[in-house]
Amino acid sequence: MQQKLRAILIDDEVNNLSLLEKMLLQLCSNVEVVATETNALQGIELLRNLKPDLLFLDIQMPYLNGFELLQELEPVDFEVIVVTAYDEFALAAFDHHVLGFLTKPVVREKLIQTVQRASDRIHQKSIAQNIFTLLGKQLQHNDESKIALSTTNGLLFVEESDIIYCESSGNYTHFHMKNGKRIIVSRQLGEYEKLLPEAHFVRIHDKYIIHLHYVNEYIKGRGGEVKINSVISLPVSANRRDNFLSRFERWVKKG
Repeated sequence: MQQKLRAILIDDEVNNLSLLEKMLLQLCSNVEVVATETNALQGIELLRNLKPDLLFLDIQMPYLNGFELLQELEPVDFEVIVVTAYDEFALAAFDHHVLGFLTKPVVREKLIQTVQRASDRIHQKSIAQNIFTLLGKQLQHNDESKIALSTTNGLLFVEESDIIYCESSGNYTHFHMKNGKRIIVSRQLGEYEKLLPEAHFVRIHDKYIIHLHYVNEYIKGRGGEVKINSVISLPVSANRRDNFLSRFERWVKKG
């Protein structure tokens, strides 16, 4: 039985929403439209609350265009299919980790193919996530000093002490290592936040998790910023500042 995909449709034109919803109902039985929205700002709240598998997104909208909407939600943890009348957005769409690009009027065959690709991607991610979680837990059980990084070639096992900081990039995470290398991992930062030990790592920003050992300085500000290895400056978001300072104080006392 094919996995049911929960979808949200966002387009400022009611007629476009109605037509696309009808096409999905007729052609893509594995897609369940859980909400539609004409206002991009309200669409952000819908996406945060309903957590769909799939988003069909227009680009040219008032108040907030489709790309700005995606930036507000980073890291994006659902698949995105852009539906627009403008071909010139194609390259920018793929820069935003968009799975598919449909031009209006939507062609039936193209819609079916793109939804099938989304279904395949979501299924593969689900399988990979289960393997990733199991291996990560097993590795932590056997060797608490190492963590598994899910790269394009498979799993890479690294010493936690060699990780200086982790940086979010959409559906990817960049691990900046002590030896100067950067490892790109096909997992979101939040997944590694659950695996990295709280005793050594703290999230200071939506984009960054740092290893407390490498912090040299904290510079005050609304959120402030940290200096890592006396060279790298990373921002601390205001809502994470108190937690960071509390954790850093405990780290210093422990050392």
